[in-house]
Amino acid sequence: MKKILVLTDDLPWGHRSIARAICGYLKKKEEKEGWQVFYEEVKMGEAWIADLYTGMSRLFPKINRLPYKALSLKSIRKLSLAIVGHGDLELKELVRKSKPDVIISSYFIHSHVLVSLRKKFGFDFKLWTVVADPWTINPISFVPDADLHLVYDEVGVTDGLKHGIKRDKILKTGWWTRPEMFEKFDRLKSRKKLGFRDDRPVIFVGGGSLGTTAIMKFLPILFLLKKPIGVVFNSGTDKMVFKIVERYKKIFDKFFKRKSFIQIKNLGWIDNMAEVLSACDMVFGKAGPNFLFDVVASGKPLVAITHIGGQEDGNIDLIRKKKLGWVKEKTTELAKFLKNYSENPDKYNKKFRKSVVEEREKNKQSLGKINTYLR
Repeated sequence: MKKILVLTDDLPWGHRSIARAICGYLKKKEEKEGWQVFYEEVKMGEAWIADLYTGMSRLFPKINRLPYKALSLKSIRKLSLAIVGHGDLELKELVRKSKPDVIISSYFIHSHVLVSLRKKFGFDFKLWTVVADPWTINPISFVPDADLHLVYDEVGVTDGLKHGIKRDKILKTGWWTRPEMFEKFDRLKSRKKLGFRDDRPVIFVGGGSLGTTAIMKFLPILFLLKKPIGVVFNSGTDKMVFKIVERYKKIFDKFFKRKSFIQIKNLGWIDNMAEVLSACDMVFGKAGPNFLFDVVASGKPLVAITHIGGQEDGNIDLIRKKKLGWVKEKTTELAKFLKNYSENPDKYNKKFRKSVVEEREKNKQSLGKINTYLR
């Protein structure tokens, strides 16, 4: 029986979402395919680096371009891996005890450590590593001694070849979206669960799993609207933003109670994302890849209000070129767009429907391609 280990780190960001999507799909195929699938989260060596990254991405997302560009230098990549790649003892024990035939790693640091362990201790496993950025791929995501690189599309293939990865070690799949994001829900029932009982447009404002202070752009803009609207705020793990939205919610409830213009539902971490998005008509948020493709899986376009400099620059290009939504990162542009949307929501809801559905159907096949390649 083939043993497949799906591996990631222990933090609530995109790497974990991808690993869970892959593992969840393969788990359902265990009996049919005759393999054993198990999932592990292994903590990265230097936790302070993850804390620094989280804080910077929330508060100063554009500054991330500096370390991102630095990592394009081979010497800096080598130094970075030496600093953070200290999860080797835990990974060594995991491999020794579980004896996997294939390891699918969604975290590039673990992938680099694993190839080193394989050489040092003679472990016999195939390593598949996930390149977890679609169009702005840092060279550190490529692992020369990995047996296979999973990439989103031709951009990943081209970049891999440029950095010395052989074509037969690259598999183009589409994005690795959790299967539950493609589920259908009754829109009216979902709206009622959130407290929206009339036909007003409902927008979703999210910052991905880690959250973003850019959500706060929305709060003063809402005072300018003249049409009833519902707003679902999703702050992820960012407790500060959650508290600020709560304060504004009390102000809106007080000043707009009679006219019921602004109806707010404030959510922190969301486990039932597909159901919540089914209740919404338009989605605004940070242009992280997992959030973007979750939104696409729900059949809706994304209005990008911020992104992390460097690693998510390509996501902005992707949204524009593939017609998956709009980019409105300046507060003045966002205010104008939201005002126009509130006055004619149907026009905007239909704008990119065809291209969104095409992308949705493509990504719906991604996990099946991994399943086929494992046979």
